[in-house]
Amino acid sequence: MRKRHLIIAIPIMAIIAMICFIPMQVSAAIRITIKSGESLPLYKDYYALVAGVSEYHRWPDLPNASKDAREVKSVLDGIGFNVKLLLNPTSRELKVALSDLVFQVGRERDRALLFYFSGHGETLTLADGTELGYIIPSDCPLKGRDPSGFDDKAISMKEIEELALKVSSKHLLMIFDSCFSGSLFNIVKAAPMDITEKSTRPVRQFITAGGAGEQVPDRSTFKIVFLDGIQGYADLNGDGYVTGSELGMHLQDKVVNYTRGGQHPQYGKINNPKLDKGDFIFRLASSGSIIEEPGRASLSVESNVVGARVLIDGREVGTTPLTDMEVSPGEHMIRVEKHSYDSYRKRIRLEAGRSMSMYVDLSPALPEKGRLFVETEPEDANVRITNIGQSFYQGIELESGRYRVEVTADSYEKKSMWVTLDAGEDKSLDIRLKRVTAAKKGKAFTNSIGMKFVLIPSGTFTMGSPSDEAGRESDERQHHVTISKDFYMQATEVNQGQWQAIMGSNPSYFKNCGNNCPVEKVSWNDCQEFIKRLNQKDGTDKYRLPTEAEWEYACRGGSTTAFTNGGITELKCGYDPNLAAIGWYCGNAGKKTHPVAQKDPNTWGLYDMHGNVWEWCQDWYGRDYPSGNVTDPKGPSSGKYRVLRGGCWSGFVRDCRSANRGGNYPGNRSLNVGFRVARDF
Repeated sequence: MRKRHLIIAIPIMAIIAMICFIPMQVSAAIRITIKSGESLPLYKDYYALVAGVSEYHRWPDLPNASKDAREVKSVLDGIGFNVKLLLNPTSRELKVALSDLVFQVGRERDRALLFYFSGHGETLTLADGTELGYIIPSDCPLKGRDPSGFDDKAISMKEIEELALKVSSKHLLMIFDSCFSGSLFNIVKAAPMDITEKSTRPVRQFITAGGAGEQVPDRSTFKIVFLDGIQGYADLNGDGYVTGSELGMHLQDKVVNYTRGGQHPQYGKINNPKLDKGDFIFRLASSGSIIEEPGRASLSVESNVVGARVLIDGREVGTTPLTDMEVSPGEHMIRVEKHSYDSYRKRIRLEAGRSMSMYVDLSPALPEKGRLFVETEPEDANVRITNIGQSFYQGIELESGRYRVEVTADSYEKKSMWVTLDAGEDKSLDIRLKRVTAAKKGKAFTNSIGMKFVLIPSGTFTMGSPSDEAGRESDERQHHVTISKDFYMQATEVNQGQWQAIMGSNPSYFKNCGNNCPVEKVSWNDCQEFIKRLNQKDGTDKYRLPTEAEWEYACRGGSTTAFTNGGITELKCGYDPNLAAIGWYCGNAGKKTHPVAQKDPNTWGLYDMHGNVWEWCQDWYGRDYPSGNVTDPKGPSSGKYRVLRGGCWSGFVRDCRSANRGGNYPGNRSLNVGFRVARDF
């Protein structure tokens, strides 16, 4: 089966933290005392990016991954790290956060950087037989069902390696509570050694929870052992510090034991002679590694905005960047502000002999409300926002949120859609209504075995989905299609009684549903035989399967939204009011098919175009739509899969969208696949 949509189951920018607050321990830096008694400078400070992904769009959810990330942040906070927490990031959000780690925070040479990721991992075998590991953001598609989308969204260890090489900070430790395989940057293992001057040299270290094929449980043993380790259990030589090498050995030993061989953590250093000499060093609470410089306290403030005013206890002391401003020990209120930006306030405590550095990310100030404009054709159409009580007017000011816009006019089809409005945004909609034609008012016929057909008029429409439609896939590129001839479409899916009348048998799994339930467990080849016999019975050659373009044109009925009656508000099996009104899906079907024509029809009188059973189309499946305008397209001349459309009783909400595409082998039969018949006019 080609596509993630055919599920046979019964039972801009990242959201960047507004404030990046980086404490610098002392002007003399964090120092360590080695066994010889010598005091060595180590770091200026510690910084960590911690990401956890619990809610996936396509992959199984990991409910505890975000909880684990919060626990890791809490422990790192307690041992002196400044931590940025990122929960359920999309691919773009995670890539931006990693870029910030490298090019903003990672510019400081004497900063210790740590990246911790909790979520799915995957392994891809390359053409030369080598394996490449990936970490999986929340919006990444499945590798086997959308390889191109997977490659675009997943973050490979090759990309991680390239980022690691661009970091200026001398020590970087990356920890992946995920399982994947591959060379992992050709890492080399190093046995833990006593800390020496050599340990302070640059290093890039990596630890993963397991290899390819190993399952990371949602309740992570790796996380538990990791947190124990950095709080002292991985101090294998008892010197009051935990090195990256000690931590890797500790995890490898304990996790393998606790999971009874179910997970085999991997660890090591990058195979680069200039980046494999040092060792990341965690300072334990008992190590006494902070050296204080008595007699002064100082404050430095950096910001993404140059020239922002810095105020201490209400008194302006300078502008950003502010360096080594002497401040009396004790509590102080810090404010950073600049016109057209949201101001930043934070209470801090300065101790004698310490300096503190702050990085403040000021965000442009936004108006509290957005404005909505709607242009219509015809111009006198009535515009309503149905989920608020306020009457619409051009430029109406609305709080940030989602609004359902409905446009109506006499002798025109109604059109409605959900729109998202952000604070400070001016959004303009151009909504053109279509006149109701005679065909739309019910020109139809019924054939010899009771199959009702509706006339679909010729016309032009936009096939595919807009880039901002929730749930869309990469094979839904929008393009203009002209259907040059009127045609008939069966008003319902072929039911079991109609199949029995032509074929003399009933292959359906849900036979007890009755003759008026859709026939299923029919292959594309079976449908061709049904159509052949139907043509023979009625003495014609006009019955056929619809093309994929005809199917979507008929399904939309003039709409441009995710469903024929409006937009999409849910992706999986939750309640979606638009889909619930017109179709059966995993959220309302009760794990079975239902009699046809029980839900609302579309504007052309077609029932169950969304859900109940997938519907075969005539075309071979081709991933890439044409790039220009086309007339009466029939798909590729050959292929591996035949097209399926419409979603089904066991499918997610997103699978039932008008633009969603699926496919299957033409000889396969499934209990959630049926069809409807088209007829030439």
